[in-house]
Amino acid sequence: MKECFDIVFVVLVYRNTQDLVDFFKSNQISRSKTIVVCSHYNDDTDTRFSEIARINHADFIVVPNKGYGYGNNKGCEYALSNYVFKYLIISNADIKIEQFDIDVLSKYKDAIIAPNIKNLGGKKQNPNAPYKPSYIQEKIRYELLKGHHSVLIWLIYAYSRLQKEIYYFFRKIHLANNSIYSAHGSFVILTKSALDLLYPLYNERMFLLGEEEHLARQADKYNIKTYYEPNIVILHKEDGSMKLLNKKVFELERQSYIEYFLYWHK
Repeated sequence: MKECFDIVFVVLVYRNTQDLVDFFKSNQISRSKTIVVCSHYNDDTDTRFSEIARINHADFIVVPNKGYGYGNNKGCEYALSNYVFKYLIISNADIKIEQFDIDVLSKYKDAIIAPNIKNLGGKKQNPNAPYKPSYIQEKIRYELLKGHHSVLIWLIYAYSRLQKEIYYFFRKIHLANNSIYSAHGSFVILTKSALDLLYPLYNERMFLLGEEEHLARQADKYNIKTYYEPNIVILHKEDGSMKLLNKKVFELERQSYIEYFLYWHK
């Protein structure tokens, strides 16, 4: 018989072992289980991650380093095969859970929940996108990335930030509800019923970046709503593998977004 939990965490790790130590220190949620999915870096690092997982009574699996989507899909597959649960959380290791009341989640059915995620500078990361982008918006971004226009692409980022600020403004004057288009990928909560419909969550041809856009399209396809939940508060330290990939970030985004666009707009 499968063991039952309220929440199952899937935490994908690669190299920074201290992030995982800190994750477990902040995760005091009872009736939860963590699955540590290790994208293989080297044997010594795998051993250290395995020991951290063992100490914290977490499950541990090693997968080839095929990116964010592949690793998290494998974690979801393991969760579905081994446990009964109400919610699944895809979480980075470089987060700190500052406020989490599971009773807050009970109002959501067949949904993705996007908590209040702040980075170290206090910048809010949810909603990842408050409004569904038009085909024209996505086509422009595709063409800029396809053409390696690394300077012009900042216009897209600025427009995205402007949309977020508009959303925050309307929330302040009580003219915006909690329904949003996409959730930030560092800590995303799914009801079990939503996971059943959406699994596999990610396009494994996208190695890193763009996963939020793909999941949002999946949810839109199956009429799964995404909601911003300000009463769950997460600190995102952003200090893991992305620093190591700094010079490669643009190329990773370029490759992932081209795959995303061609997948959804064939």
